[in-house]
Amino acid sequence: MAGRGAKRWALAALAVGMLAGIAPAAADVLDDALARGTLRLGYRLDAPPFSYADDAGRPAGLAVQLCAAAAPGLVEAAGGGIAVEWVPVTAAARFEALVEGRIDLLCGPTTQTLKRRASLDFSIPYYVDGAGIVFRKGGPEALERLTDEPVGVLNGTTTEALARKVLAEHAPGARLVLFRSHVEGLEALQRGDVEAYLGDQSILLYQLGRMRPTVQPVIARRMLSREPYALAMKRGESRLRLAIDRELSRIYESGAIYGLIQESLGRVQISPEIEAIYDVVAIPD
Repeated sequence: MAGRGAKRWALAALAVGMLAGIAPAAADVLDDALARGTLRLGYRLDAPPFSYADDAGRPAGLAVQLCAAAAPGLVEAAGGGIAVEWVPVTAAARFEALVEGRIDLLCGPTTQTLKRRASLDFSIPYYVDGAGIVFRKGGPEALERLTDEPVGVLNGTTTEALARKVLAEHAPGARLVLFRSHVEGLEALQRGDVEAYLGDQSILLYQLGRMRPTVQPVIARRMLSREPYALAMKRGESRLRLAIDRELSRIYESGAIYGLIQESLGRVQISPEIEAIYDVVAIPD
């Protein structure tokens, strides 16, 4: 009898020890947002028509509109009763802001790559663009003629890495000049400080339409890459990823995405291939 009692006590002690060894679930970004009282959405200042500050200083663009439309669902997933805060970030510091917890979700033209997925998580895609190149009119209007010439690109982007590779293959000796914004780069192109400028084609076309340069640059027809845009977050944020994918899928399936595209991109025409992705990537409940 005493032996049975001792065995029960031993089993009870073992069970308590096992339970004590189970750590509570780590808080995720939605838990942090609930505790803080704000969900922080990061947006770019300089990447129209996807993410930028409008003339009144307000966040604008397709990625921003998608995040704004999804925000009520994200707030509900966090537990409700919290505010949405928009936090401006630069292209160079956007991922650092995510990793360090200054923003919870990045609402911008962020290309999803396997390399980036090693340290970040992404939503389902919301747009597909491609890197393009514009040449100074009257200059060397072909990629192969850029040898030993200055060529501009936005710092800290996938296009920067692509530019280094493409120029090494087709225009060895070309000097890459890094800019802090597309506007700075395109203005340098107009002045003749660079002979060509690389960037995501939709962004370049939109910027040139707003700038209305006196001398239109020559726009190459061939795109140099495929850039699937998605909303980025810290790696391991499964609850946030599920919540944003649920909201994006709802927006795609309802057709609301096309109104947002028209409002944000205006006269920029989207291809049938881009339209098709919204049917393909939307996830059913």
